[in-house]
Amino acid sequence: MDLQNFGVSIYLVQMIFAAVDFPAKTISVLTISFIGRRFTQALALILAGMAILANIFIPQEMQILRTAFAVFGKGCLAASFNCVYLYTGELYPTVLRQTGMGLSNTMARLGGMIAPVVKMTGEYVPFLPLVIYGVAPIVSGIAAVFLPETLNVPLPETIEQVEIQSRLQKDEKKQTKALLSSIKPETEKVAS
Repeated sequence: MDLQNFGVSIYLVQMIFAAVDFPAKTISVLTISFIGRRFTQALALILAGMAILANIFIPQEMQILRTAFAVFGKGCLAASFNCVYLYTGELYPTVLRQTGMGLSNTMARLGGMIAPVVKMTGEYVPFLPLVIYGVAPIVSGIAAVFLPETLNVPLPETIEQVEIQSRLQKDEKKQTKALLSSIKPETEKVAS
């Protein structure tokens, strides 16, 4: 997040960044356990991206507000990171779980290697790193909305079970749409 540009002691900001992890991870554990993994992951990523993008529009002179948005974004990313390891493992069937987790970890490390290159784009367009760092979690959060919920769902053992679960979810959505469309004309008749 380029701690030098906040105009506050980098040691103080680093301490605040570390301290925000405790409440962020506590809140994420509660939402993961009671609301669901998909909601927690999507919300945390989207809020983090919005906080990062908001910092583009905050003037450099408003150091405390810029730091507050950065700390909030860091907390949301910590909550997301807390959720992603649990959620990723639950999405893969048992026969692919270790391979899938290995691939996911490799992609995370690849992102860590690309981050300094993204930071270097700021030499050409000063706000571009924040745009990239802000848009990436928003897009990821939107993508997470389309993943299946795994709260209180048995872990799939085989690829066939994943396919069956996917078909069942599609059928449930079709049934819900059919039910809503059958109710809609009746409410319009009553209103007339």
